[in-house]
Amino acid sequence: MTFVEKHRFAGGRTERDLLRISWEGEIFGVGLFETLTEMYPQHAEQFTACATMEWFNVHYCEPFGHDAGVHITLEQAEKLGRDGAALARGLHSFKNVAKLTAEETREVDPLYKMMAKHAHTPELKALAEDLLEHEDAMRDWLKSELEGNSDSGTKIFAYLDRHGISREEAVTPRRLREDAGGDRQQLVLAFFPDEESADQAARSLKNWEKATEYMKVDAIGVLVRDSHGKVKEHKLGRRAGKKGMGVGVALGVIAAIPTGGLSLAGGALAAGAGGGVIGEFFHKGLKMTDEDMASIGRELDDGRTAVGVLTWDFETDAVAGKLKDLGGTIQTLEVAQVETEAQGHTATEA
Repeated sequence: MTFVEKHRFAGGRTERDLLRISWEGEIFGVGLFETLTEMYPQHAEQFTACATMEWFNVHYCEPFGHDAGVHITLEQAEKLGRDGAALARGLHSFKNVAKLTAEETREVDPLYKMMAKHAHTPELKALAEDLLEHEDAMRDWLKSELEGNSDSGTKIFAYLDRHGISREEAVTPRRLREDAGGDRQQLVLAFFPDEESADQAARSLKNWEKATEYMKVDAIGVLVRDSHGKVKEHKLGRRAGKKGMGVGVALGVIAAIPTGGLSLAGGALAAGAGGGVIGEFFHKGLKMTDEDMASIGRELDDGRTAVGVLTWDFETDAVAGKLKDLGGTIQTLEVAQVETEAQGHTATEA
């Protein structure tokens, strides 16, 4: 049974119902098109762009859904993605994919038209019209392929370009597109009694992330005192991406907090003073109050070890909840968006 068939006879068609169906449908579409990309490499660019478009629309729908009282849990999102992937694997041929997509998109067109007609704000009307446009773009590309006169997904790429996503970004698989997450990056700190428990929590978090289809944590690191009493960072994750702060820099900033006389191991910054990239991030990169700095300093001064995780805003609650379940005491800091050039100065990360 397809996604649309499951919702065709659902009771209401209120704005809230339509937003839920739209939001869930885009998550379903991510799983569908990411799987089709693997199944049909000859169409990988277009299918990846479709998945990128669906992923963009997931985040486009999210704030409207929240405003209407709609909430989709990580578990629900994972199931929707798996359902989409299962549907893709069951279609068996590109012709079947094209035929079903044409039917599905025609089924949802009236829902988006209804949402646009009854939208109570211009912004919601624009969302509905964009969702209608993106269905049309996918339908036209697949139709052109079946007719042997491919339009190469022109409308798909035009939709993404209009929303600030370049062709290069559009055809990059989500697992490689580290900087296409939420609007804001955050640093989740979880304090543990000792290095052993922190290391175990970091390993557990990595295993959880790998097993969780819709959770792609940018980087995980551990802050611990070395044998000389200095705070150092280790077990770093991958870089955050060109629009984000690397975890080495983020944890270096934490290590450089002057409270309690902390200093960054290696001498990049002493007591949080001085210039350079670390100094700039100390003032601008992490949005810390004096209370934040004092609290973090006390935790580290008391011999506790911190697991630091860079997340995007839509991932933060799930990551913080997991670390809390693992026994951590949680503190979350917002990360200001940094310029691409600055990223080149970050600490080396594995």
